[in-house]
Amino acid sequence: MQQAVPTRHWRDNVLTLAAILFGISAPLFFFGRTALGIGLGLSLIAALFAGNHGEAWRRMRADIASPIGLLVVAALTVFLISAASSVVPSKSLGTWSGRFAMMAGIWYLMRLIAPHARLAWDACIYATWALVAYCMLAIIIHPEILSLKALMEPDFHFDITRRLKPVGSFLIFGAMMLVFDAIDRKDFKRFISLAAAIAILPILEESHGRANVAAMLAASCAVGFCGILMIRSRLLQIGILAGIFAAVVIALNWLSGVTGNMADLRGFEPYLPMWLIDVHRQMIWQFVYSHVFDHPLIGYGINAAPWVPGANDLAGSSTQSVLPGHPHSWFMEIWLEAGLLGLVTVVPLVIVCAFTAIKDVLGKGMRACALPLMMLAAYWFAGLFNYSFWTSWWFGVFMLALTLAFLRREQLLDGAEAKSKRRKLLIVCAEDWSFVSHRIGLGRAALVRGDEVVVACNVGAATEGLRNEGFRVVDVPIARGGLSPIKSLKTVKALGCLIRRENPDVIVNVAIQCVVLSAFAGLLVGAKRSVNMVTGLGFLFVSGGTKVKLVRSIVSLILRFYARCPSVNVIVQNHDDHALMTKLGFKEHRLALIRGSGVDISAFSPKEKAMSEPKSAIFVARMLWSKGLAELIEAARLLKSRGRTYRIILVGDADPANPDSASEADLRIWQDEGLVEWLGKRSDVAKLLSESDLAVLPSWREGLPKALLEAAASGLAMVATDVPGCREIVIPNENGLLVPLRDGAALADAIETLMEDDARRTAYGKAARSLVERELCDSVIIAKTLDVIGAEPAKRSPNHVPIGAGAR
Repeated sequence: MQQAVPTRHWRDNVLTLAAILFGISAPLFFFGRTALGIGLGLSLIAALFAGNHGEAWRRMRADIASPIGLLVVAALTVFLISAASSVVPSKSLGTWSGRFAMMAGIWYLMRLIAPHARLAWDACIYATWALVAYCMLAIIIHPEILSLKALMEPDFHFDITRRLKPVGSFLIFGAMMLVFDAIDRKDFKRFISLAAAIAILPILEESHGRANVAAMLAASCAVGFCGILMIRSRLLQIGILAGIFAAVVIALNWLSGVTGNMADLRGFEPYLPMWLIDVHRQMIWQFVYSHVFDHPLIGYGINAAPWVPGANDLAGSSTQSVLPGHPHSWFMEIWLEAGLLGLVTVVPLVIVCAFTAIKDVLGKGMRACALPLMMLAAYWFAGLFNYSFWTSWWFGVFMLALTLAFLRREQLLDGAEAKSKRRKLLIVCAEDWSFVSHRIGLGRAALVRGDEVVVACNVGAATEGLRNEGFRVVDVPIARGGLSPIKSLKTVKALGCLIRRENPDVIVNVAIQCVVLSAFAGLLVGAKRSVNMVTGLGFLFVSGGTKVKLVRSIVSLILRFYARCPSVNVIVQNHDDHALMTKLGFKEHRLALIRGSGVDISAFSPKEKAMSEPKSAIFVARMLWSKGLAELIEAARLLKSRGRTYRIILVGDADPANPDSASEADLRIWQDEGLVEWLGKRSDVAKLLSESDLAVLPSWREGLPKALLEAAASGLAMVATDVPGCREIVIPNENGLLVPLRDGAALADAIETLMEDDARRTAYGKAARSLVERELCDSVIIAKTLDVIGAEPAKRSPNHVPIGAGAR
């Protein structure tokens, strides 16, 4: 039987074409800026049709949330203000719009074609080979082949220097790419790349591109500086220093020969050495400096230098203007056109770029990270002496080369990490004790399978023990109570910084508060994936106050937004919450039903005990009104009035940070009245359960309550309210009784019924234990949860059936 050969999807073919067009766009600049624009435009159109926009936006958010990204946003904001207040607003706003569109478009395009990054890189390398060979052929044999007009008109005066100068702006980056391509390749092609890189040097010399040579010098010095810091051998360090010094001397000697041929300007006294900076450029900078204080705060407006008074006057005896288009230095240009506000954003941007790139090289290696450093050094250093900050072709060529370098860097680092990196799991929960109580089994299972587990929470007494077990606990001020916007924003900020720094493979957010805040922080900084455990919808979804209703509406809107974010996945614990999340918009392949948090059935198990009086009913929970505390007190009063002497035992703390909590004063009053015994927070819950006769939880709404899971594992019959979560584990007349919500009398009747029927209560307890062993124990729940956490989003079928959805 002939085996079918799988065919590539048309989207993959189109994205391949987009990657190739992206790669050749920079070399196309040889044919002019129009050719560069056409190549980029066609690549963008193809990628927009075929690319994975969800992943591209995620990576874009991560880029923007970085220190460099935030400084770029700040600079763009300042430039927009400068453009709006420009002396020629239409010119400035047009320039701002064009550069913003170019930068955002190229960077987004880079993220779209990332799956075919190698194709884009190879396309650029092969096109650069052809370009270098053609330029060398022209220099050696027939310069006129560089110009179609020169070939067609024999009398046309062709200047090869002028023709090669703009091409050299790309070739300075092309040379760097060719060197690293030679390092990457293992076949004969490495020698072609190396030969092409060497051949670029005579092309730059022929073009008399002083700024281009300065750029190459800066790139070499930057990588040499990193080499000195990385190498421990003193002899090699001295050798690198000597090489840098020799390169500087050769470059300065060449520059002096070119600059010395520049025409003098009568009546102007140079203030810098003529062999370093030509006299006309010195005069431009002096003129710019004399006008930077005209509009000191926001400048004349971006790209508005030609409109500065006196800018178009002739420079001495030359035919050039005093300020020919731009100040020939990004520093002077920003100062003149965007003022001090421009400088205080751009200068820190340059410094942070340098610091980040050097740190990247030192931390992750020269081979993967040196190329972006060299390109950044070349761009900013060359811009100090030439090029306008707003020149579209110069900026476009730089952005194209830089993005290809970034793609190469990410590919190399991702490949290395895939071989050695452990999966990193970030678990976000409100308190360390909450993690110990509800998720310690999940965390331990993740550690056993080799994951690195980071727990983000408010630290407390349990933290030291967690660290001793191998968890890395990070103190994050998780907002409690949920109604304070200021506290919530602080939590989002702290979590965003943590997520960006740790870059976890998966974020696990536990409980609705962390789901809302941490998932939002993850989306802001481009987190890879989050799994959000909605363990119950809590106080917000059961209280009726006006303020709470407002917050509930906001949370519902946020959840609807999350439903449209591909990286956000949800686990719910009961069918009611599953239906609610489906209604909010979550698709089946991103929504799983796993009943509860699991329970250790060896720690919580039935114990033989003799029947004794008075019988006891145990309530294990935080002392919250939404846990049914008021109804339980009402039931206790009714039972006391009937002459029943049952012990009603309350185990758990009051929670002052929660607006839903009862006060300690109230609890003491009820205890003094003989209604309840309040034990507070206890570590021996398993022992207390084994000594009790009945478990009670009249909660208003739950996920799947841990208190009832532990009670069922301990072989206790249960009385609970007929609400989401409780009815997932309490099966009426099989392992317990369900009573109507907020009905103290019905609760009293149910407690009395089971307390007075020992045989029925015992049978219910055995059935509860059997249910836990079959479906709700730790081993079952943790395996299902790890399956969801470890699932690759791309491999989950659109027809995925939620885990546990059919279980009952």
